[in-house]
Amino acid sequence: MPKLPPALRKKLVALVLAGAGTVGVATSYTAYWEGKSNETYIDPTGTPTICYGHTGPDVKPGMVKTDAECLVLLKQDMAWAFAAIKRYVKVPLTQGQTVALASWVFWAGETNFRNSTLLRLINEGQMPAACGQYIRWIYSKGQKLPGLEARRSADEWLCRYDLPQS
Repeated sequence: MPKLPPALRKKLVALVLAGAGTVGVATSYTAYWEGKSNETYIDPTGTPTICYGHTGPDVKPGMVKTDAECLVLLKQDMAWAFAAIKRYVKVPLTQGQTVALASWVFWAGETNFRNSTLLRLINEGQMPAACGQYIRWIYSKGQKLPGLEARRSADEWLCRYDLPQS
């Protein structure tokens, strides 16, 4: 059964009540799961990472970013995730489905998204089956990660039940 952590639920309700749009909610949701490190670190799979889960060829050992620079990177990464959704999703999504999918695309990358059963099921209009796909993505480079299991459970919850209103 998918679960939404109480602290995250409270944060999402506050964002919804404040009138935050989908991009703002998705950015906060992703930041919640990614956490923030202003210095480069090596993630559990050996990937150099900085700020809110930012990876790529621009991330080098020993880098340090300010909070403002980290926020810029997160916004750029989320804009990229939303652009991928716009390119490949051919059916309407609820706000909760979009938030979960943007966070997942941020994590999984465009190639995994484009080739995923998740995307195929979404575009076929099979949302219950699509929502059930999130829990398959709890591995990174062959390692099952408990944090990913919790995150994918929350993704599935948002996909099935939309954003909490209270």
